[in-house]
Amino acid sequence: MSQEKRKSIENAIWLCANCSIDIDRDEDRYSTALLNEWKIKAEDIARIELGRKLPSNDDAINSVSAALTGFPKSYISTAISNVHKASEKSLEMLDPRFLVKTSHDNGKTSIGIYAKENVQCSMKISSEHAKQYIEKYQQLFEHGKDLEIDSDAITIEGSKLLEEIFGTTKGVFSISSRKMEATQKLWLVQDETNVIESFDDIKGVISFGVKSFTFEGDSCNKLFSFSYQKSLDEKDDKANISMSLCFEQWDGASIMFLPYYEKLYSLYKKMSEGWVLFTSLEINGIRVLLSKGMTVSKWDYVLDTVSFLHYINYSKVVSDSFNWDIRFVSDVSYTSDEFRQICDVSDVLNGKQVYEEGAITSNATCELIVGQNCLNINELSKIDQAISMKMVQSEGEDILIFGKQFTLPPKIIALDYVLPKIHAEIATLKENDIVKVEWLPQSNFKCEVKYET
Repeated sequence: MSQEKRKSIENAIWLCANCSIDIDRDEDRYSTALLNEWKIKAEDIARIELGRKLPSNDDAINSVSAALTGFPKSYISTAISNVHKASEKSLEMLDPRFLVKTSHDNGKTSIGIYAKENVQCSMKISSEHAKQYIEKYQQLFEHGKDLEIDSDAITIEGSKLLEEIFGTTKGVFSISSRKMEATQKLWLVQDETNVIESFDDIKGVISFGVKSFTFEGDSCNKLFSFSYQKSLDEKDDKANISMSLCFEQWDGASIMFLPYYEKLYSLYKKMSEGWVLFTSLEINGIRVLLSKGMTVSKWDYVLDTVSFLHYINYSKVVSDSFNWDIRFVSDVSYTSDEFRQICDVSDVLNGKQVYEEGAITSNATCELIVGQNCLNINELSKIDQAISMKMVQSEGEDILIFGKQFTLPPKIIALDYVLPKIHAEIATLKENDIVKVEWLPQSNFKCEVKYET
């Protein structure tokens, strides 16, 4: 290196006194290229450390204390990542041919093992798990579906790393196919009007096998899952589609504030009503697959799911009207009578039980107890112009909603523009007799069912 280059700031490097002498005396061992490589690495590390607090003298003591006792004396911001890095490095030292990544979530530790080069190992499957493994491996090879099997069923030889993991840890062994990020688009079209309703993008991944590929994705914060398997044969245009809702996410929440409920209810309601379902697959914004229109209104899954979503909707109406605190329970069960009851209550509260004369199949009737000297019946018999009247339940009915019992207010049947017809010979009536009275609809008749407020 020339004198000018030695003086240049570009070739400057900080060294301790001992190292500088050693490097100056051994040019073959410490080449210019090596020193420049060291310098670049040192500068990169310095940039990463910019703005970070230097470790205190206590950090090392606290780290050792935590390692020995299992309890940290104080919070160290890098402690968690350091533990993972240390674990990964320890495992990688057992077999440098692999890259190891560890994680811990919801009480489960995951160890990802990635080969840096071709690695040959022997794997033995216990006889009782052999059939299961072969079937799952076939699904992985042909359709790209991940293989999972109990680690107890496997013995691996040829790698100290794998032998260590499988020899000391009980868990699940998984072989994953390569994944490609993709987006599934979903929209509905009403045949008669061509009105279009789009659903949220479904983010997911594609896994490829030699015979088909599989898409798996979700939306609405993982409440809605969508997957399908499609043959790679261009002549086969069929796909096995699966949809599901993770109702457990709503457990314990007020039914008035269920995340994404309105969006999901609209989707399933329209599917059940015969709206045509379309879907397309996009990779990096490029459409690679477009489905034909599908009518899914007769799918059992769609009908069962929309029925439960209807139940939730009726419950929301009741909760809002009576200010009842109703909490969601994913595994709730109810009878057909209970479903009809809450549907009926919801209709009443929404003002849907209002009828004109042509909408009723029979006239309203009631029973009256004859009063003293038959005065009440005589008064009724004199009415010759249409009146309004109402009948009120003596007490409200009980109703079970999401496993919790409530009592409804008394129900009211209000009749407008009616005339009474007494089904008895008034002259023969005595006090405390029971008389049937029929209410005859007149012009502008209206019957409304509602609840007492």
